[in-house]
Amino acid sequence: MPAAVRPGFPLALAVILAAVAAPARAADSIQRVEVVLVVEGGDPHALIARRIVESITTTSERLLLGRDSEVVARQEAALTGVLREVMDRVVRGYRTVGLGFQTGAVTVVRVQIQARLPVLGDVPVATSLPGVHPDAQPLVRAALEPVALELRRLVARLPVEALEWAAPIVERRITELVEGAAPGFTGTARIESDPPWRVAVSVSARDTRVIRDIGVRFRSSSIPFVLLEGHAPQVASMAEPLRGLPVAFALAQRARLELLVGDQIRAYPPVRQYGVVAIPLLRIAEVTYLSVQADSTLYRGRVEARLNFGTSAPAPDVRVQLGRLFGSVEPFVEMTMVPSNFAWRWAAGVRVQAGTDLTLGVLTRFESEGLEPFVQYRLSPDMHLHGAFMPRSEIVEVTLAYRINEFLSWEAVATSRGMVWLRLASNL
Repeated sequence: MPAAVRPGFPLALAVILAAVAAPARAADSIQRVEVVLVVEGGDPHALIARRIVESITTTSERLLLGRDSEVVARQEAALTGVLREVMDRVVRGYRTVGLGFQTGAVTVVRVQIQARLPVLGDVPVATSLPGVHPDAQPLVRAALEPVALELRRLVARLPVEALEWAAPIVERRITELVEGAAPGFTGTARIESDPPWRVAVSVSARDTRVIRDIGVRFRSSSIPFVLLEGHAPQVASMAEPLRGLPVAFALAQRARLELLVGDQIRAYPPVRQYGVVAIPLLRIAEVTYLSVQADSTLYRGRVEARLNFGTSAPAPDVRVQLGRLFGSVEPFVEMTMVPSNFAWRWAAGVRVQAGTDLTLGVLTRFESEGLEPFVQYRLSPDMHLHGAFMPRSEIVEVTLAYRINEFLSWEAVATSRGMVWLRLASNL
């Protein structure tokens, strides 16, 4: 009696016969190459490592892309020999100590390299600033300080032999770092071997828009302009470090440049002698204007020429005030000259600064009796309101003044008797 046949046997036999009869499936072709790089003795800068990986990737792709992965695996010894030979020529300065493939549709090339001696260590960076005033150079160097560490690291642990292909990469990166840190400037780098090794960086203006000329303007509520204008040449020379700076850099460093100029103004002998507080403000352009708000903490001086317009307007006059500060209290004398009849009027008074914007005071005129109280309130840096009571004529006079510029102001005057006129006041 024949042996019993198990029910699953025919199915298993069919599967085996089908597998034997089926043709062998072709291995995957290589579609992409990935490189894993290990550098013995410490990694070079990321830019250098990236360039090495790019070179190995390009060479590997030419050698492997599109080939059968199983064939590549069988020929690994020969192919790695070819790749090693090409790498030694392309990646100068490094010795290939390990190389292998992990084949597949995405083939991984594992490379281990070692730097050939001599190898650069911590190479100093020497920065020169031709065309930049010595007093402004610390500002440029301070702007470059955030990138100083990367500048030094660019060539660290780099074989000397590798400079043949790495130097242009380093120099181009230095230019990018300088231009990013100091707007308007560019850097030209050169790796010098004249012992000791160093990276020489020359920083110069990149933009054509640089500060070519400097003008000076004064603003003051306590010092006559006839006195200030005589110091304009000296103040302009204090701003000389700005000349030649790129406009973009000066705009970015405006606050520091104002401090630089302000320190020199505060060291100016007349400023110290008369207790002047001088605040410089820069309007940056190719022609840069330095506006100086100068006020004395000891003395007050005002010279005004006043031209009145209107049917009820008084005659034009010139008014001079001289005062001395004692804290917030200022006693002063006033002299007014009327050119139409050469009349002179004298007065004395005292004003008290009752806050940042409010001033209270009283005035007595020598040719008349009684005290004239007054109050002044600053509405804005260029606008103020002045009110006065004249007891002899029992008139209240209110003046709204608007300063057009450092020299001229428009004033609208109205009295309690209905008289209204305009006044053009020139601060002399």
